[in-house]
Amino acid sequence: MTDTAIAGATARSEVYAFLASAFADPNANTLASLSRLLPVTQAAVSTIGSTRAQAALSAVQEELDRLQDGELAAAHHRVFGHLLSGDCPPCEGEYGNAHIFQKTQCLADNAGFLKAFGLEPAPGLADRLDHISVELEFLHVLAAKEAYALARGHGEERVAIVRDAARRYLRDHLGRWAPAFAARLEAKAQSGPYAALARLLAAFVAEDASSLDVALSPVDVRPVSPSDDERSDCEECAAAAASSATMRGQP
Repeated sequence: MTDTAIAGATARSEVYAFLASAFADPNANTLASLSRLLPVTQAAVSTIGSTRAQAALSAVQEELDRLQDGELAAAHHRVFGHLLSGDCPPCEGEYGNAHIFQKTQCLADNAGFLKAFGLEPAPGLADRLDHISVELEFLHVLAAKEAYALARGHGEERVAIVRDAARRYLRDHLGRWAPAFAARLEAKAQSGPYAALARLLAAFVAEDASSLDVALSPVDVRPVSPSDDERSDCEECAAAAASSATMRGQP
């Protein structure tokens, strides 16, 4: 039972790590890095038994195999642009949070989750703490912590703390807005790597929530289009909340 639980937590961690890398702003090494991660991610999805995610991941591989250097960044720019996209913004605070105070609370709550597990933004992080890649990486860390605690026999209480945090974070954060983000991303991209990644994200988040007995209540609204004043305020809050390229902390 313990070996199965360790394998499951490790696999969940690996899939979240792949997704976090895939949704981060791409650089010259991102395509090669994702290609290296694919075999591990495929094995992880197989271990979990995520049927929808398996099909979606195969489509992601097909899209990545077609790309040459620089084409992933070009695809990212076409979908997201240089500024926060109004069609499919990759930040939680833009979904269902009409007021600046709600956005600020969203950022603060994300910061609180990180702090509770000894994590902080790494130097050089340019993304907001509610960015899709940051939230995915946090769930990667939680699953890795669960696997570590199980493997070292740290006791049921510690395992329960980490798993409960993952459930709450899925319910209150990633699982609340990722379905809407994925739907809008697929509609915006229509085809190519980011449309395939959107389908993988939606499939895996839904299947992971089900495996953790988390009932999701996703937002069903169009992304908020704040006024110019609110946009300026939100960007200042985001800059203050996000340190200046991934989380730091112990697994």
